[in-house]
Amino acid sequence: MTERNRRIIRRRMLTFLVVVLVLGFTAYLFGDNYSTLHGLDQQKIEITEKIEEQKIRSNQLDEQVKQIGSKSYVEFVARKYLGLYYPDEIIVVPATE
Repeated sequence: MTERNRRIIRRRMLTFLVVVLVLGFTAYLFGDNYSTLHGLDQQKIEITEKIEEQKIRSNQLDEQVKQIGSKSYVEFVARKYLGLYYPDEIIVVPATE
């Protein structure tokens, strides 16, 4: 081989090596970013589910707050937890065997 052919082969090998390195580095960056993006998508899904659960809980608590002000709820709490009854009420306790 002549000197000129060797230079051409070296130049082509160097160009090929640079192209392979650039493509490898690009693939590495895209792969790393893809895994990060996938992790963030999973977090987004989990947070969205938690938000929906908290909205349901908030609605339940709103209903409880509405009940607290009602007469029937106050009567229920007075009977169950405080043992209070109306003065003209007759209390019947079943006998246990």
